[in-house]
Amino acid sequence: MTGANNLVRGGLALCLCGALAPLRAEDTGFSKSFKFRLAVAGSQKDHLRAPYSGLGFNVGYGVGRGIVGLELGYIYKTGDDYFTTPDDSRLDPALLPMNPAKAVESKRNEFAGLTVRASYSQPLNAAWRWQAGLQFGGSFKHQYVGDAQSAPWDVASGAKAWRDFYLASERKAKYVPSPYAGVTWRADKDSSVEFNVVLLSYTAMEYHHYVGTASAYDTGAPGRRSASGASWPMDALATRNRIVPHAEVAYVFHF
Repeated sequence: MTGANNLVRGGLALCLCGALAPLRAEDTGFSKSFKFRLAVAGSQKDHLRAPYSGLGFNVGYGVGRGIVGLELGYIYKTGDDYFTTPDDSRLDPALLPMNPAKAVESKRNEFAGLTVRASYSQPLNAAWRWQAGLQFGGSFKHQYVGDAQSAPWDVASGAKAWRDFYLASERKAKYVPSPYAGVTWRADKDSSVEFNVVLLSYTAMEYHHYVGTASAYDTGAPGRRSASGASWPMDALATRNRIVPHAEVAYVFHF
């Protein structure tokens, strides 16, 4: 996780570097920079932690009074484990009821991946400029593992007993852009500090499991259980589009 955080700080910070180039002679022709970025959301969503980190490599080109920038980067926003209870609303009445004390799902989310930023900036004065742009890339990852069983669950219960065990990792990329805008302060000829508001856009996922609905069950001690190759035709992966505001600060190294 630490390595991913470090990698993230480098790739995403690069997209806006072209927008942070100096206002004088450096505003003409090409400019290059690295960015190291940290951001935080006002509130947590989808069990993701509020901060994200990023890094990036930016190339800018002066156009009139402004600079057009293109950045290739990486973003990493981790999450925490959380627990849910599977759904017994579609359990066949002929089967034994679910045991709530033995039915739990452990889940974890993250948002990470390669990004591309396109930006435009203009000077406000000798030390400050404004910038705005769009970020594309990153994907939402949803991991889950579940274990649920009937009450009772034993050989004596025969075909009425059941036990479900299921796990998977789902990833979904969203190509709708995340807009951002802010200002940059030029500290010296080699470094700048950038402040942005980023509307991070992604598609969140949540797995919904209906117990006792496996396509196949194996019978044996200590009880009847879902087969290793079983499918879950009633299960669903719910999605929700998110736009989450983040306050972002980036250190920019010009070279």
